[in-house]
Amino acid sequence: MASGSDEEALFAEAMGKVQRLRMPERAVVGKKRPGPARRPVSAPAVARQATVAADIRPPSADEPWILLANGVSRERLKRLAAGQPPVARSFDLHGVTRDEALAMLEEGFGQALASGWRVVCIIHGRGLHSQGRPVLKQATYHWLREGPYAASVLAVVPQPGSGGGACLVLLRRQAVRT
Repeated sequence: MASGSDEEALFAEAMGKVQRLRMPERAVVGKKRPGPARRPVSAPAVARQATVAADIRPPSADEPWILLANGVSRERLKRLAAGQPPVARSFDLHGVTRDEALAMLEEGFGQALASGWRVVCIIHGRGLHSQGRPVLKQATYHWLREGPYAASVLAVVPQPGSGGGACLVLLRRQAVRT
């Protein structure tokens, strides 16, 4: 075992060729730079934005089974996965064909929106019995992203504990019509 002075000599020898890194200048904290001037949004532009389907997409390529509309926070996703708000209805797509599943989703989402439900659970399975890729899972996510009710979908997360075989869908609040 080396003594304290031997260790210090070894350390000094090993560190002898080390050079200090040059650090970039640090930013001054507390002072905000003026941002670009914002243009007021015209009424026709607001109307156009309201009629366009929601821009819902995976937040990153690493998370293909999470969908998120613009403006929905990660905190909202965490609350959704934790069961807030609670699931109003589940749709089980096991044992049906792709076309039957899409028809079930269309009918179910029409009912969900008419009833004012906020969260639905779609049980699509993990695709273990599909040849190649999971057919129902991919069809479900594609339908949620680009189907007739895509504008009503705010977020989609895998249901915790499902092993990727089910997802929770947060629906947009519908305007009350009188």
